[in-house]
Amino acid sequence: MSAESATYRKATRYTLIAVIALALIAIPVGLMVGGGAGLFAAEIGVAVTALSGLTTQVAMVMGHDREPHMMAAIVGGSWLVKMFIIVIAMIVLQDIDGFPKGLFAGFLLVGVVTTLVIDLWVIRKARIPYVEPRADDAQK
Repeated sequence: MSAESATYRKATRYTLIAVIALALIAIPVGLMVGGGAGLFAAEIGVAVTALSGLTTQVAMVMGHDREPHMMAAIVGGSWLVKMFIIVIAMIVLQDIDGFPKGLFAGFLLVGVVTTLVIDLWVIRKARIPYVEPRADDAQK
């Protein structure tokens, strides 16, 4: 496994752990603060966080070792699908009476910022070489 692959897998693993931790915190908080509607807001906030954070990371794991145009297609395509789903969800959620938008926004904000911090931290700590030595250079 290359250093690049290990880095993307590490980011995906940490993001998954963060999403589970967010769910374990957001669901009881949403239930206590907003009752059933707060529980629903927490669940949707965690789901959108997972979709937002994990989609691009999984696309990078799948596409980083392919040709550049294929990697761009995988990452760009996953981003478009993710944005389409999120926009449709936002349109549907705005029309639901009694939906606690503040709770949803709070959980979503915490989740998305957390996934971005994880991405930044993992990439910053990665030891990915800029160039890889050729096989014939190693024999000299």
